[in-house]
Amino acid sequence: NLRRVKIMQSVLAHGKKVVQYLNQKKREITYTVVGTSLGVYFVTTRIATTALVAGQSMTPTLNQNSSNSRVLVDLITPVTKVKPNDIVLAHDPEDSGEYIVKRVTALAGQFVEVDEDGPGTYVRKHVYKGKLSVPTGYCWVEGDNKSNSHDSREFGPLPLGLIKGRVIYTLWR
Repeated sequence: NLRRVKIMQSVLAHGKKVVQYLNQKKREITYTVVGTSLGVYFVTTRIATTALVAGQSMTPTLNQNSSNSRVLVDLITPVTKVKPNDIVLAHDPEDSGEYIVKRVTALAGQFVEVDEDGPGTYVRKHVYKGKLSVPTGYCWVEGDNKSNSHDSREFGPLPLGLIKGRVIYTLWR
């Protein structure tokens, strides 16, 4: 009997150590998961993120071989550093819940040459002798596939404040 009691005491003492060890590991795992999650959140909301580009408006640059491309977007570079020919991710000015990916073709103070008879309700209303001036605080964006793009020709100059970031790499086309 005494031997059984000692064995039970030993098992209980060892069991307490196992429980303490497991609790310590549980805390470490929790801290790791929470820390990693916060790190990923910070990176994807402040440094860089990916975006899925659907549709054909940026063909042939994007969506060349499929209907979707995934791009890496730089969120750090300020919108004041955006320059012509950059591809940007921006909030759609006509649908705040959606994003657009377009190429910047002109900045504030620059003129955009447009086809007066071409597509685009904004262009038809505001063009003068085939040219439009981009106002301060705005840029002009167009899709590479001009025949199939909802862009500044439709909604006018894009406010710089709607730009979320600059596309820096195509992960797949």
